[in-house]
Amino acid sequence: MENVRFPIRVASLGLLILSTLVGCRKDVEPSRWDIDALVPILRTRFTLSDILPDSVRTTEADGTITLVYSDDLFALDLDTVLAIPDTSLVYPYAFPLPGNDSFDLPAGFPVISENNLIRFDFDDLALRKLILREGRLKLIMRNKIASQVFGTFGLNGVTFPDGSSALTASVGPGTAADPTTSEAERDLAYSIFDLRGPQFNDVNTLGSNVSAQLDPNGSGALVTNQDSIIVKVAYEGLVPQYASGYFGNRVITLEPESNAIDLFANIIDGTIDLNRVQVRLNVESGIGMDLRVRLHQLRSVNSNTSNSVDLQHAIMNGPINLNRALDLGDTFQPSHYQTTLNNDNSNVDQFLEILPDQLELALDLEMNPLGDISNGHDFFYYDSKLRASLELELPLDLIATGLTLQNLVKVDLPGSAEGHAIRNGELHLFTTNGFPLDAQLLLDIVDADNNVLSNVPVLGSLQAAALDADGLVQTPVESRSDAILSADQVDLLYQATRLRVRIVFNTADQSQHVRLLERYAADLQITAKVNYLLNGVK
Repeated sequence: MENVRFPIRVASLGLLILSTLVGCRKDVEPSRWDIDALVPILRTRFTLSDILPDSVRTTEADGTITLVYSDDLFALDLDTVLAIPDTSLVYPYAFPLPGNDSFDLPAGFPVISENNLIRFDFDDLALRKLILREGRLKLIMRNKIASQVFGTFGLNGVTFPDGSSALTASVGPGTAADPTTSEAERDLAYSIFDLRGPQFNDVNTLGSNVSAQLDPNGSGALVTNQDSIIVKVAYEGLVPQYASGYFGNRVITLEPESNAIDLFANIIDGTIDLNRVQVRLNVESGIGMDLRVRLHQLRSVNSNTSNSVDLQHAIMNGPINLNRALDLGDTFQPSHYQTTLNNDNSNVDQFLEILPDQLELALDLEMNPLGDISNGHDFFYYDSKLRASLELELPLDLIATGLTLQNLVKVDLPGSAEGHAIRNGELHLFTTNGFPLDAQLLLDIVDADNNVLSNVPVLGSLQAAALDADGLVQTPVESRSDAILSADQVDLLYQATRLRVRIVFNTADQSQHVRLLERYAADLQITAKVNYLLNGVK
């Protein structure tokens, strides 16, 4: 919407009269004169950009407009399928000596040497392979022995990027009263975990060994039952890059939630009747398992009018079955599902005609509805997602009822709120309407929070431009409307208020759809005929 504002100026003729009279008379007080001045104060243009953003419009060679818009309904990513909790393992060793007995340990004595199985809690997932994108492995040692201790934590079935599979650390000598602590850390990014266990017949399982020995080059240590060594292993911040196994049969419920859409954000009020509507529902799965989606609700909502429409289509009555993605070795090929909704097989026209600003969605997602048909070869990558979107494609061939646009304008008036000479005025609204739509202009004075302070009734309306035999506008039509500004309303316009200009479009024939072209526009110029008191203040 283009706007040009003009400050109101008193006609130069009035100033000439004033200067002449003042020069001829010798009154102590200056004379006061009423002068009517006719000046433009506002010019604005309404185009299709005020109805629909350029980004969602495509223009054909003949100038007709097609609305193309895409909006995501939902997206489920890796966090929904797998979240790996931080895991800590503690390996303590104390010396089982009675009373005050002590024992001399030689240099290099193996204080700890254990083989263990580590089982990860992955909820319902039975993973066989895991490659990490992020993560840390920490080895923390707490020593009460009077000798340096060397520790090693080895992971059978794990390959770090450098080819190793163990983390080592050392801790200095300590005492029961003053133990020493040390910590070593390993970045686990792109480490490969074989989770089948030592016999390669398990899931979510790693073989590990932890060892700790006194310094082989030291002098050994005298220990009592108060001495100990504690080794703690911690997995932190694990984020998968790739995982495979069986992901289980479970149902994820997406409770009703609202998604904002800005397609009709510029339209304040009204409804439209669309001649033709086509909407495609696209679902893409990058997850290597079969999925079943049941849509319980897909509702369009106009929060301004409180109108809502539930979608009616076959997809609301039965499940959507999604094939698994294909594992290509280092990436994946997603599977796709698409169905088309139109006026013939759904109520998608009513779904959109309320000009929604929100979509409400509720669904169930069932994983592996047929069980482990992949024999433990479900998979996902970090970039794997399940996403659904709606793609709208509809020509602007419509019936408009109360289709309302608005603009807020600060009117520049001479003088100040304390000392202005304008007392009242008459507004003339000249329009050139290139739309095949009748229109009514509404003027209101609003405050900074857009609260209406006063209505300015407009007499007259805008005539629709005539259509030719092809149903197109060739010549815009000019119209004039009038409005009266009272003295109180003039006062309001001096008090940091704004003029709200609304234009309400209606098709002249409410039974006939009309096409809207890119070139259609409505130009508005407001001219003020004001009563001005010269040499006077209010």
